[in-house]
Amino acid sequence: RTNTFGAVFRVRHALAFAVHKFFNDKGFLYLQTPIITASDAEGAGEMFRVTTLPFENPPRNEDGAIDFKEDFFGRSTNLTVSGQLEGELAATAFADIYTFGPTFRAENSNTP
Repeated sequence: RTNTFGAVFRVRHALAFAVHKFFNDKGFLYLQTPIITASDAEGAGEMFRVTTLPFENPPRNEDGAIDFKEDFFGRSTNLTVSGQLEGELAATAFADIYTFGPTFRAENSNTP
């Protein structure tokens, strides 16, 4: 509950609200894209894996690769790096759409 965190949260809220209001006033549809995905959006960046398999000793197939058939989703899944694919599909049905994250990239960022 520091002043810095409080200020950051209030500014982020105000900016997000302004973005949503702007697009809503222009008749756009807000599309919430999936956060967990099995697709690599255009190789956009390194991805964070989502799994329920044990980290220490995951099951392996005959080739020695991790056997995701035993995982919750039955395949390798990650946090999304982009909502572009779903946005393009929705735009064919609704025309004016926008997305507003979140997206995740497993890349080094030295942001203080």
